[in-house]
Amino acid sequence: MSITEAVARWIVETNYEDIPEDAKRAAAVASFDAMGCMLAGSVQPLGKIMLGYIQELGGSPQAAIVGAGQRTSAAHAAFANGTFGHALDYDDRGMLSHAASILLAALVALGEKRDASGKDILEANVIGREVGHALSRGLHSVAFHKMAVFGRIGAAVACAKLLRLDVKQIQMALGIAGSMASGVSYNHGTMTKPLHAGLAARDGVMATEMAARGWTAGDRILEHPAGFMASFCGDADEVWGLVKDLGKPYRVQDAVGIKKYPCGGANHRVIDALLALMEEHSFDYRDVEEVEVPQSYQSHYAMIAKPRTGLEAKFSMVYIPAATLVQGYIDINTFTEERIRDPRIQETMEKVRVRVITLWEVGLDRAESRWPGGSTGHTNRAVQVRLKNGKVLSKNIPPDEVLGEPKNPWPFENIRAKFERNARLALPEEKAAEAAKVWAALEDIKEIREAMRCVIPAEEKG
Repeated sequence: MSITEAVARWIVETNYEDIPEDAKRAAAVASFDAMGCMLAGSVQPLGKIMLGYIQELGGSPQAAIVGAGQRTSAAHAAFANGTFGHALDYDDRGMLSHAASILLAALVALGEKRDASGKDILEANVIGREVGHALSRGLHSVAFHKMAVFGRIGAAVACAKLLRLDVKQIQMALGIAGSMASGVSYNHGTMTKPLHAGLAARDGVMATEMAARGWTAGDRILEHPAGFMASFCGDADEVWGLVKDLGKPYRVQDAVGIKKYPCGGANHRVIDALLALMEEHSFDYRDVEEVEVPQSYQSHYAMIAKPRTGLEAKFSMVYIPAATLVQGYIDINTFTEERIRDPRIQETMEKVRVRVITLWEVGLDRAESRWPGGSTGHTNRAVQVRLKNGKVLSKNIPPDEVLGEPKNPWPFENIRAKFERNARLALPEEKAAEAAKVWAALEDIKEIREAMRCVIPAEEKG
């Protein structure tokens, strides 16, 4: 039996009852959070561009676009909703970088078309996460964006489970999705990074629907020397080691984090460290002489020293510390061109120094098991603040101890409040509250089609 066939058999043979409750709960919470992010993303500038583009494409009215009154084909809806979900870089982190927006967008689009229930969506979601995450551990390149490359595989797996494809069809779906995979990290800080989520969701839908119709592809896409893993990970020798223990144990519950701030995840520990120091020592940006922020030599977050747009600012390890010190908080409005031009923030940015952690130091971090596997923007070093009075303050919040990470979960009432804030950007207040109630209980949703009615502001239009 080939490795691809073995993975396909695990997908077919794994059922809702096999999945541990904590794994289902983690996937459900991440999906709930992602729906709120989709609503917020739908009203952003890129959301409006995307909606206009989808309107021109047309398509059979199979599925709804979140935050809009428009219906289109399942693939087009997945494309739009996946992009919306990642528009603010506010969706989950940890598995496939941002699995929730990709998988939820693909599954609800197909779910509407196929009359799926919340349990169907949740089962497929967990299985897609597990396979995609297992394979993604083989990626060592920082040039490829994990969610774009492995998100397509995760989406294809999830959609194949939802459609109840057989083993051979799943092999074909994986083969198709493997040829669609792409996405480079250079596009961080532009509209194309959120597009990675939309493309992965769309291609997951497309791959499985084509496979269901009899479309063919290579049936050993995972392990073949000219296949998927060899192309993106350098070789395919270790594929069996990555997937042989699927579900033993499940990893969802230990790998999904919920974001408190709408920006790149490596910023979160820096924001929390600065806010903690400001509270503990009663100072603000006017008292600061210099801020030193450590970053890995591999970090994408040191690329943008002088952001010009809100999207660039989300990945600037110069802008975000400065904005944190000036505002005393970080929210969606932090990432606007008006806020970037704030003279107080511009002046404080001149005080921020990024210290690049060398390959040797990164190696020590990994050797001490304090490095979350494959995260290029994380370090285990302290943020340091030197005040004008000469006092030097430092704070280290390890990446896996940031509030919202599995080891330090954010209470659900906070996640629900985040959902409602995001939802109110696209929906009337009463409907936002209804959406929060419905999507907070994904497992109890009988018909996805009905549940989608509460995440559009008015009745769908054909």
